[in-house]
Amino acid sequence: MEFSKWGTILGDDKLAAAMIDRIVHHGRLIEFGGSSRRMDAALMLGKANV
Repeated sequence: MEFSKWGTILGDDKLAAAMIDRIVHHGRLIEFGGSSRRMDAALMLGKANV
């Protein structure tokens, strides 16, 4: 969702900007390497055992 629409969801543009600022400033991104059971079994990837 684009940033300009968060104000309509949260009710106030300043509140939305403040929350997004805090999340970006204090947030962490965790990435896991290796295989994933969920991705290995995903039907949309064409790997279905039918």
